[in-house]
Amino acid sequence: MRFMIASAALAALTLAACSQGSDTTEGEKAGQASTVAPSASMDGPKPGLWRVTTAMAGMPGGAAMAPVETCITSSTFEAPGGASATPGATCTTQPFRRDGDAMVSSTVCEMQGGMKSESAIRVSGDFSSRYTMEVKSKTTGAPAPMPETTMTMTAERLGDCPAA
Repeated sequence: MRFMIASAALAALTLAACSQGSDTTEGEKAGQASTVAPSASMDGPKPGLWRVTTAMAGMPGGAAMAPVETCITSSTFEAPGGASATPGATCTTQPFRRDGDAMVSSTVCEMQGGMKSESAIRVSGDFSSRYTMEVKSKTTGAPAPMPETTMTMTAERLGDCPAA
């Protein structure tokens, strides 16, 4: 169960952390917005101070984490890649693609002993004042039954970053 929670949290935090720099030109960004083709990264939240609130459903008693405030100076959403760093896990991640007004991605990790963890990620919102990321995860083949979980991260822009 710890692996499943860690995988979902890692996927979510990889997205929420957002890249602090981007080599993408304005022309490339415009091309990303108009295409339906998969992309390794997509434009992320407007730079500024953001408050991120996280809740997890599907766990006995549920789970919520204290809100976190973070200053984003420049950002893109990138498909999670850190889950494959889990010892004994082989992970495959689908790049983000547009699905209506949302961006979607998925990750499948296969672990030793026949366990398999699947996560579906959906991010939607206006990215200038608010966005929501939902990560639905399920694990099969575990020695003990594991519930399907849904981690929901809601981010709200509070304003400009404080002066350094």
